[in-house]
Amino acid sequence: MIEETGCGKINLALAITGRRPDGYHEIDTVFQSIALHDTIRLTEAERFTLTCSDKTLPCNEENLAYLAYQALLPYRSGDRGVHIHIEKRLPVAAGLAGGSADCAAVLRGLNRLWELGLSSDALARIGTGLGADVPFCVYGGTMHGRGIGERLEALPPLPPWQVLLVHPRLEVHTNQAYALYDKRDDIREISVEAVVAAVRQRNFRNLLAAINNTFEDLVVPQHAVLIELKRILKAAGFAALLSGSGPTFFALLSPEHQHENMQERFGTLCGDADIFLTTLAKGDGTSYEE
Repeated sequence: MIEETGCGKINLALAITGRRPDGYHEIDTVFQSIALHDTIRLTEAERFTLTCSDKTLPCNEENLAYLAYQALLPYRSGDRGVHIHIEKRLPVAAGLAGGSADCAAVLRGLNRLWELGLSSDALARIGTGLGADVPFCVYGGTMHGRGIGERLEALPPLPPWQVLLVHPRLEVHTNQAYALYDKRDDIREISVEAVVAAVRQRNFRNLLAAINNTFEDLVVPQHAVLIELKRILKAAGFAALLSGSGPTFFALLSPEHQHENMQERFGTLCGDADIFLTTLAKGDGTSYEE
């Protein structure tokens, strides 16, 4: 059996910079892995099967893990089946790249199980055709992403700072969020370079001051629960930001907040939202902070 870790991600910055003729959107972003993760187990079997601990998730062509298996079929030798099981911890359609993390973990796991000898760069190229966040999830860590997210530059790793995640029980699908962008002509410019500079300096305060996300202006006003959660987090003194297209908010915790019981504090304030406390992580499946 092969076991892989599919770490989630947050976006320390995300600027939508335009829409391409093929319908994809160009972005400028800083990806960051987090320790909250799914676990993917791959076992040799007579035929292919895919199962998931979350029974609401489809285990067919709609699942990126299934597409990862199909993408590597041409590289295998012989008729070798596999059973893939996803132990799901990352919330679905939450802006944390749960599906992409699983997809990348399957690519890495099958590469090991079938002894394909593909490099991480090769796996990332294959992943580009499966989902925009998949290449980053293959590598993990801290990276500056451009294009549709596939043009990646590694940044110096950040310390394992604690991260508060507040996930309302609401699904925001990325294609719907981008549709909101296509209807607007007054998009605010965001400086991603300020975030890149703060990351390179490992400057916590500058990073908090610089984090930003185009989707904040697009998605948050559409949902009363997001407006309220943003207000609660701001009133509590946190520079909370939407991750990806949401609906999850994240807040990097400064040292003075490290020992607070965040689940208890925000479990009451944030109503039905799920509260997670995690850390920044390397995220490539080889090492991460619990």
